[in-house]
Formats: sequence, structure tokens, C-alpha cells
Amino acid sequence: MLRTLLLLALGAPLSTFAQQVIASGGGHYTSPTNAMSVTIGEPIIATVSGPTNTLTQGFQQPWVDITIDVEDVFDGPMINVYPNPVRHILNIAMDDPSRADRYMLFDAAGKQVTDGRISSTITELDMEHYASGGYILRVLSADQRDVKSFKVSVTH
Repeated sequence: MLRTLLLLALGAPLSTFAQQVIASGGGHYTSPTNAMSVTIGEPIIATVSGPTNTLTQGFQQPWVDITIDVEDVFDGPMINVYPNPVRHILNIAMDDPSRADRYMLFDAAGKQVTDGRISSTITELDMEHYASGGYILRVLSADQRDVKSFKVSVTH
């Protein structure tokens, strides 16, 4: 009998509990030599369920400052967009402004809200009159090809 119980205990599948996450964003990125998975969220430390409600507790993060380079179409000039998130003036800094001609700013719905010319190493864009939220800034070459695109957050 003891031998049977021992074999049953050793042969029974073992179950483990892994950490769960409530994810609000993330993604999976691959290249020929590397792969990376990213999750933005909070780990779940306890879940309590009742007949009508479920309460999930986790670690709350007060704020997260994330700058994301959305798209890099081809090897172009070095471009930096700062500060991000922005309240007042957004700077578009370039090492070689002759390789980009203009910029276009789109709101979260994809509607173009402004555009302008890039004529120096630092171009300033006044963001004070735009509503808080996410925007896409596209930097274009003279032949209207994307040089680089950035996700920009406006906070007031």
C-alpha cells in the first residue's frame, strides 16, 4: 500500500503558480539575432472574488516616463525629440538638418494637427495649445519619405 501511494505521489503532475500581470501595454520585437518581449502593467499579488465582484490587488506605480521610438524606416540622421512627455516646447534635435525637410504632427485619431519646416539643428514646436494625450511626430525627407517617427506625450 505504501509503495502504491509513493508511486502515485511521484507520478502525479505537479502544479505551480506563476506570477500574473494585469497588462496595459507591451509587445514582442524580433531581429535576426535577438528577441524581446515587453509588458507594461502591474503584478497581481492577490485576487478575491465574491458573488458579484472581483477585487485584484497589485503594486501601483505612481508614474512611468516612457519614450518610444515608433518607427525607424532607414538609416538616417541622428534625431532626438525632447522633452517627452512635453508641457510647453518640444525640441526636434538633428545632427544633420539637411537630411530632413519637414515634420508633421498627428493626434491619436490620426488627424494631422500641424506641420513645419526643419531648417536648423534644433527646431522648436510649441505644444502648449494642444490637448493632453498621445501624438505621433513624423520627420520627413525632401522626397516626402519618413526619416523617423516618434510617439510624443503632451501633459498639462
